Amino acid sequence: MSTLPPQRMGPGSPGSGGPRSGPGQPGAGGRGMSPAQGAQEAERRLGLPCYYAGQRVKAVVGCVACQFQINNRGALPTCPQCGEIIWAFLGSGPRPIPEGEGPVAPPKAADQGADVTVQEGVSIGGDAPSITVEEGIKLD
Repeated sequence: MSTLPPQRMGPGSPGSGGPRSGPGQPGAGGRGMSPAQGAQEAERRLGLPCYYAGQRVKAVVGCVACQFQINNRGALPTCPQCGEIIWAFLGSGPRPIPEGEGPVAPPKAADQGADVTVQEGVSIGGDAPSITVEEGIKLD
């Protein structure tokens, strides 16, 4: 049984008898995925932010195939241990944004629009206590 992640499995996998397309080669894994698509697939599968070799990300990342870890400061390399091109973010906090890419905007809800009305001082009924929001207060 192979230990390669799904984006790397395919006709070129060990034991399949087919020619192997190497790390970073177009069509790697026999699925015809681009590196960006492979990172998206790994992110969906692992539930962690994923990046591909060549992206400039300052973060602690781990290879999705062999778990080799690096503290990356520039462009992501191919994994020096196994040749994989997909890396998962291992740090805590917000997802690092690769240099040259803007932040991903959250999807807009379909129900947001002109039908939304904001009112202040409206009672929500019952014996609910009133809530007052004050800004600019310092807690020492």
